[in-house]
Amino acid sequence: MKIFKETFGFCDLTVPIVLAVGFFDGVHKGHQDVLKSAVERAREIGGEAWVMTFDHHPLSLLAPYKRPRLLSTTTERLDLFEKQGVDGVLLVEFTSAIASQSPADFVNWLCGCSHKQPHQTPICEIRCGDNWRFGKQAVGTPKQLAGFGCEFGFKVVVVPYAAYSGVEISSTRIRCAIREGRLEEANLMLGRPYSVHGTVVAGRGVAHRLNMATANITPDVDLLPPKGVYAVKIMVDGCSYGGAANLGVRPTFKDTSPDEIVLETHLFNFKDELYGKEIKVYFISFLRKECKFDSADALVQQVAVDIEQAKAVLGQ
Repeated sequence: MKIFKETFGFCDLTVPIVLAVGFFDGVHKGHQDVLKSAVERAREIGGEAWVMTFDHHPLSLLAPYKRPRLLSTTTERLDLFEKQGVDGVLLVEFTSAIASQSPADFVNWLCGCSHKQPHQTPICEIRCGDNWRFGKQAVGTPKQLAGFGCEFGFKVVVVPYAAYSGVEISSTRIRCAIREGRLEEANLMLGRPYSVHGTVVAGRGVAHRLNMATANITPDVDLLPPKGVYAVKIMVDGCSYGGAANLGVRPTFKDTSPDEIVLETHLFNFKDELYGKEIKVYFISFLRKECKFDSADALVQQVAVDIEQAKAVLGQ
């Protein structure tokens, strides 16, 4: 998958481009419909499907205190775009200059009119959701974009929204479900389990008493579900394993910090060394709240119960 960070190289492409536009946080099922339609149309016309998105959320510049906690990093979004079959991404730095553009200026910029004639733009179609906005103060609408398309030679297709329980799927709705621990709902709207990643560090040796591999990571993400124990799946070196994970501050131990959230995951059927490895943990189902035990032995006994419950949930 090709990645451009400026319009110059993008606008010099010589194949017809079907462009999906949006921020696509989480790349949820609604986003996937937009991307799928762009890919299918590009294949029909012998062109390429591209995405135009920003490297960081516009509100992080315009109103940092309003910026939402994101479902995915830029790297994760790019990976998910590629999995959807996208040929390239125009990954643009969101700057004050872009934020101040009028809708007309934004379209001129997108079509590369600073160095090419409008009719020379490779964009033949732009696909988006009905709620996509562009230009200063987000006043540009898909209907306005279609008007500009008549001048610049591209068509605009608004892809119908995807729904869950009769209501439109949105990144905001998914964030709320994750924060409230409604993971099954969040996962259905995402089209995959919500995940976090990190580098495995040394733990407290509880796993040795259970004869089981354990991975401890400090999730470096914007959004986490509530503290508690979860049935999870773990990706290690390209392979998937089942597991039971505790997300929280490990209150049983006196030397832990209430501000340090740790994800401690017990992997099933894993025998290799984990320290220093990059892993991804997918939250499948909530099992119980995190709680403090009277002793490490009591904790070990409960972890054994958690593991059996997680295996039942995962069918292992």
